[in-house]
Amino acid sequence: MNKLFSLFKPILIALAVFLLAAVIYFLPQFQGKKMEMGDIVNFERMANEAKQYEKKTGKVALWTNALFGGMPTYQITAPMKKNLIKYVEKAGHLFIPRPAGYFIIGMIGFYLLMMVLGVNQYLAIVGALCFAFTTNNMVIFDAGHTSKVRALMSIAPIIAGVVLCYRNKFLSGGLIFALGFAVNLYGNHPQMTFYLGITLIVMVLLYLAKAIKEGTLPSFAKASGVLLLGVLLGVGSSASKLWTTYEYGEDTMRGKPILTEKVDASSSSAQDGLAWDYAMVYSNSRLDLMSLIVPLAAGGGSSEDLGKSSAFAKDLRKMGVRQQVPAPTYWGKLAINGGPIYMGAIVIFLLLLSFLTWNSTLRIWGVVAILMTLLFSMGNNASWWNKLFFDYFPLFNKFRTPNSVIGVTSVIVPMIAFLGLDSYLKNDKRSNKALYIAYGVTAGFCLILALVGSSVFDFVSPNDARLAQSGFPMDSIVDDRISMLQSSAFKSFALISAAFGLLFFYNKGKLSKLILAVALGALCFGDLFITGKRYLNSHDFIKERAYKQNFQPRPVDQQILGDSDPNFRVLDLSINTFNSSEASYFHKTIGGYHAAKLQRTQDIIVRHISNNNQKVLNMLNTKYIITPDGNNKLVAQRNPASLGNAWFVNNINIVETADQEINALNDFDPIGDAIVHKEFTDYIGALNPTKEGSIQLTSYEPNKLVYKSNASSDQLAVFSEVWYGPDKGWNAYIDGKPVEHIRSNYILRAMKVPSGSHEIVFEFNPSAYRIGETISLISSLLLVIGLIAFLYLGWNNKLPELRTKED
Repeated sequence: MNKLFSLFKPILIALAVFLLAAVIYFLPQFQGKKMEMGDIVNFERMANEAKQYEKKTGKVALWTNALFGGMPTYQITAPMKKNLIKYVEKAGHLFIPRPAGYFIIGMIGFYLLMMVLGVNQYLAIVGALCFAFTTNNMVIFDAGHTSKVRALMSIAPIIAGVVLCYRNKFLSGGLIFALGFAVNLYGNHPQMTFYLGITLIVMVLLYLAKAIKEGTLPSFAKASGVLLLGVLLGVGSSASKLWTTYEYGEDTMRGKPILTEKVDASSSSAQDGLAWDYAMVYSNSRLDLMSLIVPLAAGGGSSEDLGKSSAFAKDLRKMGVRQQVPAPTYWGKLAINGGPIYMGAIVIFLLLLSFLTWNSTLRIWGVVAILMTLLFSMGNNASWWNKLFFDYFPLFNKFRTPNSVIGVTSVIVPMIAFLGLDSYLKNDKRSNKALYIAYGVTAGFCLILALVGSSVFDFVSPNDARLAQSGFPMDSIVDDRISMLQSSAFKSFALISAAFGLLFFYNKGKLSKLILAVALGALCFGDLFITGKRYLNSHDFIKERAYKQNFQPRPVDQQILGDSDPNFRVLDLSINTFNSSEASYFHKTIGGYHAAKLQRTQDIIVRHISNNNQKVLNMLNTKYIITPDGNNKLVAQRNPASLGNAWFVNNINIVETADQEINALNDFDPIGDAIVHKEFTDYIGALNPTKEGSIQLTSYEPNKLVYKSNASSDQLAVFSEVWYGPDKGWNAYIDGKPVEHIRSNYILRAMKVPSGSHEIVFEFNPSAYRIGETISLISSLLLVIGLIAFLYLGWNNKLPELRTKED
């Protein structure tokens, strides 16, 4: 028992520290409060139809009409029912929900990485705290980017697994890598996985070069094979999500071109992938990168509470404004900024010390990976670098907001910093020269910035002219920005000086390693805690009752909800229609908010809906339009010209190109004309529709639509449902027999309907999801069995040593 306790004692200490840190930071969560995050509120709204359907029927809704007229739910509700990795993730959370649970699993994973790499257990704990509470993590979580945080918190075990494999710990390394990768994919933020993958390619190439030099290519090949198996199992565990997302991605703004005529920078119809200008929105500048070491170097966030003693607050009082108003303190180049990408002044100091003193393959990788990701984050501010990847590196042009790559940087920086610190402290022949250089460079930069920064920079934001026109006292705002830079730089200087002093006295034999680690941990955690609380604090937590107010219907919503028609659409012009999912909680809407809209939807929005093409709104069955009246009261205007759920036409206009297909919607009779691309000519054949007869929707479910038709001759029916295909899940049946259907009017569905009375059914049942779920179950089950065996061997002390020596 004593041996067992001694084996698990370091782990128990680490878990106790991580749990305590999470409870301290997220105390309101443990008091029963809930975070109000913009992206999560948006998610709840856009997912409501699918969630209510599942609650009522027990079935997964893979399609929703709640936004943009209709789209798959693959990137909304993430239905991976058979992926057993969810239980592994919950265990890593210690079964504590978000937000605390997310950060706990991140600290555990980082601690595992440090222990695998042989770092002192107390320094490993400090490193884990520094990673988890990096200010960038707090900022992105506060914004509601929970999937991004989940992905970032599983990166460290992935790195640990790769290193273990290339250090000949094949079984343990392969299992840790596969589990980490599976949890990462389950988090469902492929952009973070993609950026991590680029950095790991560099690591593999470095290990290949090492294997060639040392003549160990067979070992390298074996490790690579194990990792490849891990990739397959990880991908397999999320097969239903990845497969359907891949299919869906082909039809989104990130997919192949549809149109050749480009009308705006946000359209990608004329090219494969996103347009450069659209993709490079939110690119870091050099000012933003200064906040890695000085948190308020660029002013912090776009909206911060500076308190009553600030120059801004004093000027507002002079202007007669008594209430507290957040100040636009950020003066970098981003259009909006939630907060800095601060990683800790002490961590950056230790990073430079690591670069100066530590000689390892991982150090080389760290230098390259950090530089790469920082350049990626600069987007169009480093176009010479990013344009090369954007044009030639596979999948790079599928992602936007390049500054988000900093999330990956925030894992690598503390990893290299504390690996290097551990190596430095273990070196009996260490000299103070490198320590002095690291201190001089980092502390000197902070001190110079504090002393002369006010005379070097103009502290002017691109938004300042607009703010001045709105009556903001810009002179006082600039004064506050200067003050923030100076105080923040002095603080970073003081922190680095304190860390330098601790290391100096440790070298003199005045401090033990435990005292050094505890003191560094207190400084680092205290610094990141205070900085993080500027952006994620108790004010972000509200009572459950207050949170539910986000989902209360307005009088105009209640009016529309009184309509018993099972399926019609609403256009809400009282909100930012195509960047808000507020109306989606209650209605099937034309608008909505989602980062991956169908390309055809975006084209219709840009070319027709935004130009008030009433004919297009009619064919989309827009029954109600919400607008403010003269008294700013919201009213639901009934659109008598909306065409309903389906109709017969009497004219088929065959067009040659997609451009002609969408342009024809400028001048057509929506109730009589069907615009059909020539690819469906054979399907149309000699059909000569007369429009005579009737067709109506009799049953509505997100995944299943049932119609009744009656006609004296063969007709062509147009359905006011978004086209998604071919062969991507929407199956059509007439009287229970499978039939084909085609695209009409660029975005809708159409079908030949035979004479007589018939039941027509559209059912969404994608094979990619069905087969993917089976693959997911098998792959995740194998990983869980492997984990259980691993834990069993560990409990019986039969595992080989996981700690490894440096390369």
